[in-house]
Amino acid sequence: MKAKVDSERAAGGVVIRVRDGVRQVLLIDDAYGHVSFPKGHLEKGESWEDAAIREVREETGIEARILMPLSRMEYDVVRDDRHIRKQVRLFLMEEIDEQDDPVTQVEEITKAYFVPFAEAEGIHAQKGYPNWSFVLPKTAVLFDWHEQNLEQRFRHREADTSAAELDALWREAEPLVRRLIDVTRSELAVTAPDFLGSLPDPSFGQLPKHIDASAETLAAVIEHTLLKPEASCVSVLNLCEEALEHRFRAVCVNPQHADLVATTLSGSSTLPCVVVGFPLGATDVAALRAEAQAVVDAGAREVDMVIPIGSMREDDIFAVYQHVRAVTSVAEENQGVAVKAILEAHFLSYAQLAMASCVALAAGADFIKTSTGFAASGARIADVALMATIAGRRGVKAAGGVRSRMAAQNFLRYGASRLGTSSGVSLLRT
Repeated sequence: MKAKVDSERAAGGVVIRVRDGVRQVLLIDDAYGHVSFPKGHLEKGESWEDAAIREVREETGIEARILMPLSRMEYDVVRDDRHIRKQVRLFLMEEIDEQDDPVTQVEEITKAYFVPFAEAEGIHAQKGYPNWSFVLPKTAVLFDWHEQNLEQRFRHREADTSAAELDALWREAEPLVRRLIDVTRSELAVTAPDFLGSLPDPSFGQLPKHIDASAETLAAVIEHTLLKPEASCVSVLNLCEEALEHRFRAVCVNPQHADLVATTLSGSSTLPCVVVGFPLGATDVAALRAEAQAVVDAGAREVDMVIPIGSMREDDIFAVYQHVRAVTSVAEENQGVAVKAILEAHFLSYAQLAMASCVALAAGADFIKTSTGFAASGARIADVALMATIAGRRGVKAAGGVRSRMAAQNFLRYGASRLGTSSGVSLLRT
């Protein structure tokens, strides 16, 4: 019987302010002689975010708002013969009260102060905790992303925007995307070094791609999809017939129809693809593996699995890895089966999407996929570009809302190697 491991959770923030055009960061000197960031335990009933805001206020007197998640660190400690798993999350925050000087509020803190960012990096390098070495470089990237408003101007740009507009935005965003990928890998080198060896090399400087815009080329990357809960056997058979007629790459369905699709497509070049853990990603790991094995036994040649979205939202990369690995291990035992990890990008920050991409690939995913199609938004050009750059020689599937020929072509230009859509036939006719 395994020893019981308790969890302790803490949250805090890296707080930024800009004074006279100079970016400053809030540091604390703790009671152990180290430089760090304000943080502390979650109280009963608090969310991660509530605790982070409260701890910054209680330790430094600074009122701040959260801009986005920053990072999570986990480590084991033993206290009074208890095994404890410490989980600490940091958020990127921005001062909102314009207070001149922080005021130390608690005994554990000897000093709290704002310093220019470049100076803070030097101080933290000398006196900070080594396991937070990546935090300030990552903060710099994410605050640049925030200040340049690229979340709205680029990430939320419609997929059927003109190629010229998208290309101009990409030229502006690409240097930050490169930096984000670099700092994400640096973070993994500290938080999960074993993952790095399984990551593909990123493919910098290869976007946008020149593509063949013919209907035949488009058909060859389309996964004809029907995942509605009300889908009938007849509608699935019709889906297969359309896919065979147009020579689509795959047909993607729910597990109930795995055997039907595999039988109908047998002998053709169109692949049976089946989703598992769909659409919430909240499946138990053992149950997820069993479901993957069941659909492979039924004839699926590709398996699209949903990562545990809630886990990735709280930066739990180990839970994400375990879920993806549960499915890729089944594929490894069944030659010729490919796995696509659905990241459900709608619910993730851009930095979380970068991390989720890395973790899924490290766990053995052959493709990373944008969306289930069940969230409020689907595939986005900025997300596909980031994912494709991280994936290198592995694949990216853009799915969710791919309904126009222009959008489909833009996704291919920005690195998608597959398109998941229920509009495949109409895409070829436009």
